[in-house]
Amino acid sequence: MVGVGRNITQILKQLDDCTTHTTPVCLRSLYGIIYEPAAVEKNSYGIVEYTPQAFVQSDLDDFFGNFSADEGFYRGLSPIVVGIDGGFVQTNSRSFNYNGESNLDLQYGMEIVSSKQPVTLYQVGDLQIGASFNNFLDALDASFCGGDDPNYDAIYPDSNTGGYTGPPDCGTSKPANVISTSYGYNEAELSAKYMERQCLEYAKLGLMGVTVLYSSGDSGVAGNDNLCLDDHGYETYRGKRFNPSFPSSCPWVTSVGATMVTSHPPYPNSQESSNATTPSPDNARYVEQACEKVIYSGGGFSNVFPMPSYQSTLVNDYLKTYSSSVQYGSAPGYRWNNTGTRAYPDISANGANYVVAVNGQFSLVYGTSASAPVVGGIFTLINDARIANGKTPVGFVNPSLYHSSFKNALHDITVGGNPGCGTGGFRAVPGWDPVTGMGTPSFAAMMDRWANM
Repeated sequence: MVGVGRNITQILKQLDDCTTHTTPVCLRSLYGIIYEPAAVEKNSYGIVEYTPQAFVQSDLDDFFGNFSADEGFYRGLSPIVVGIDGGFVQTNSRSFNYNGESNLDLQYGMEIVSSKQPVTLYQVGDLQIGASFNNFLDALDASFCGGDDPNYDAIYPDSNTGGYTGPPDCGTSKPANVISTSYGYNEAELSAKYMERQCLEYAKLGLMGVTVLYSSGDSGVAGNDNLCLDDHGYETYRGKRFNPSFPSSCPWVTSVGATMVTSHPPYPNSQESSNATTPSPDNARYVEQACEKVIYSGGGFSNVFPMPSYQSTLVNDYLKTYSSSVQYGSAPGYRWNNTGTRAYPDISANGANYVVAVNGQFSLVYGTSASAPVVGGIFTLINDARIANGKTPVGFVNPSLYHSSFKNALHDITVGGNPGCGTGGFRAVPGWDPVTGMGTPSFAAMMDRWANM
């Protein structure tokens, strides 16, 4: 195995720029990610992409060659591609819009878990009609098949020229222990029945020991494309009601919000630290706040799903203490649903200034699309430690995240907000909030908590 040359001095210098350029060494230092996987053959991490989104191998090579100290990332190392419903890594269309998301997810998801841990890419849908979350879930669980809705889901075989003519994939793919998805809908775009059925399938995956992560959205309290709701619940750019995201609003997924770094602890210059090849522990804390650069962390309250018991104490504390400061209330014309519904996000991570290789160039990328695969990588490493000690994967993590024993396992974010719909949205406050959830990971503390469970 031949490794791409790594300049450790250059990688260490990246620490000086973590407020403006996020690279893997920044994330490792920020969250204290110091771990060598030991059970990779029994562990698994899956990232979901929907055709025509496709990664570019030369971009992965450029990224790992420039920004990873892991010599195992040799040129040509790629994810294990599992095609679903004709899904394949297309190479005909090349641009940021076609390659940015998949490159981002894989470059950071793979780097966090190290070159030792194989990463599965679930590539879903053909080029002609694409696919939906239901199509993906059909492939994971045969018992879920048969309920696809042609209003929302792709129906296979595809009779279009060049379409996938095989039968729909049904129970053909094994779920990874952790599955990260950086896509989402607005609740208002789907029927309640459709969302409830899908949400129950996420609950089933959780019971099977699978951690399901979704990005919370990038438009604050507004929905995708900055759409809000009018007083009748219809989407409009002129609406003043908040527009929740799905599947983040499903109680049985883990919704991931976004923060940004505003300052970092002092580091010795790279010449004085030429022997230091590991990140500093995260007790020398960076300063994080809710992301307010380019994007705003998606968050709020569902209009469909009731509040689950695991979060009721902390969310009700928030409602009692801070909701009056938002000045919206529950009278006719209310901005958000304060009747006791599912609140999100659950957890956050840095989502700003990610350096990503796209089509031979390095670009800065922002969003919960970045934070979700990073959090997925962290849970994959936690699973590795548990499996190495004869334990099962963590599975559905939300009840633990909200439990009092995890209070100091997450860095509470108390600055910033998620404006939208012509309002300032919500604010990050002590404890849980609908901007950054329970906060950002402290890897060592989370590892310790789950090691003892």
